[in-house]
Amino acid sequence: MLFVIGGLVRSTGSGMGCPDWPKCFGQYVPPLSEKELPKNYEEYFKNQRLARTKRFTQLLQLFGFSDKANQIQQTTQLSESHKFNVLKAYVEYINRLWGALTGIIVFICTILSFHYLRKEWKVFIFTLLGFLAVFFNALLGAVVVNSNLIGGIVTAHFIAAFASISFFMIARRLSGNSITINFPSPWISISLMIFATIQVTIGALVRESFELNIGRMTLDKTIESLYPNLHYHGIFGVIIMSLSILQLIKVPKDEKINKYVMLLVICSVAQMIIGPLSLFKSFIEISKLFHISFGAGIYVIQFYICTRFLNIKKS
Repeated sequence: MLFVIGGLVRSTGSGMGCPDWPKCFGQYVPPLSEKELPKNYEEYFKNQRLARTKRFTQLLQLFGFSDKANQIQQTTQLSESHKFNVLKAYVEYINRLWGALTGIIVFICTILSFHYLRKEWKVFIFTLLGFLAVFFNALLGAVVVNSNLIGGIVTAHFIAAFASISFFMIARRLSGNSITINFPSPWISISLMIFATIQVTIGALVRESFELNIGRMTLDKTIESLYPNLHYHGIFGVIIMSLSILQLIKVPKDEKINKYVMLLVICSVAQMIIGPLSLFKSFIEISKLFHISFGAGIYVIQFYICTRFLNIKKS
């Protein structure tokens, strides 16, 4: 659900709906009207963000990332201010609330995983890694806001979410709560997983370039600027759809995992339809939401399928 809500944030352009973090316009609950904010609120929150970004870039320089620190300091995005928009504010606010709820569940899950330390310590390790990944991504979310959605950091925030859920799926599998697939051609699923992982990365780069240029040049010029990554993104989409169909053909029909294999095919075919619609002005917003959500779904479902190949000793 957090992937879907995150997609909604991106599709509605609500990433800076709240110009500060963790509060929203300095409040725990966003205002319903601009009248509730002080007259100079845009300048105030911009200066607040600049101060936090300065501290962050100093930290980057301390750890040897001087080039990235200089890139952030020199970008013109930092000097932009953000006018209050009640819809965007509440979309981003819901995203943060859902992220906080996810964090609480993840924390409880990690505490309960201590139970596995004696009989299956790997379950605890992967649960802990998942918790750390979620915690790191929450901090990264703050950096995303304080840096005003600077390219590279937004992509890292997106990809880190995939790492989080992957650790938890491995932990669940290692806990012995599921069965192993009797699949004669595991190379198909493994290849599909590799392509899906690469596709997520390429897709994030394409989306980042698209959003960076869409307001600064015409749609045609923006699409031209996406090559060659957009070209590779399309080719990988066809490969993933083909492999997902082949996987469905190869998986025995009586396997319990079959419903997930079928769902993957639906998602991959839907992506081939939704993806190109993102390049048309009339469909940009709605297609962006579904494209991000289905893309995340493909990765998550296929990773779940691949965890079935792990041989687990039943205790």
